Amino acid sequence: MEILIICPVNPTEDINKIGKAVENLLGRSDFETVDTDDVSEISASYTNRDTINHVRQTIHETRIIDAARKRIQSNWNGTSTKIYFDKQAAFARKLRIIDDNLELPPLGSIEIVLSFDSEQEFEEFVYWFTPPTKDGKIINH
Repeated sequence: MEILIICPVNPTEDINKIGKAVENLLGRSDFETVDTDDVSEISASYTNRDTINHVRQTIHETRIIDAARKRIQSNWNGTSTKIYFDKQAAFARKLRIIDDNLELPPLGSIEIVLSFDSEQEFEEFVYWFTPPTKDGKIINH
C-alpha cells in the first residue's frame, strides 16, 4: 500500500498555515514542500497505513464513517482510490470530507491518494479505515 498526501498552496496563502492544516489532519508533520514556477505543494508519501491513523480516529470520533467509506469506494479504480478534505476546515482542526474534487472549497483541498497491490488489500484497508456500521455503530464480524 502506498499513501500520498497532496496539498497545493495558493500564492495568496501562508505556507506555514497550510502546513499546520495538513498537520492537523494527519497528526504528523513529516511532509515536504515542493516549489514549482507557479505553485507550491505540500506532499508526503508513506507505505504504512498507521501513518493516517489520526485521520481514521477523527472519522470514527465524528461519526462520518459511512461518508468516508462511500467516497473511498466510489473513487476506487481497481488500483487506487482517493479522498479529499477541506483545507480550511483542517486548519480549524475540523474534519470535512469533500465530495471529490467537484466541490471546490474556497481555499482548496487536501488530497489523500491510496494505492494498493490487490483488491484484497483494498478491501482489508476499507474494513480497517471505515468498517461497516448499522445505525451509526460499528458492526463487528
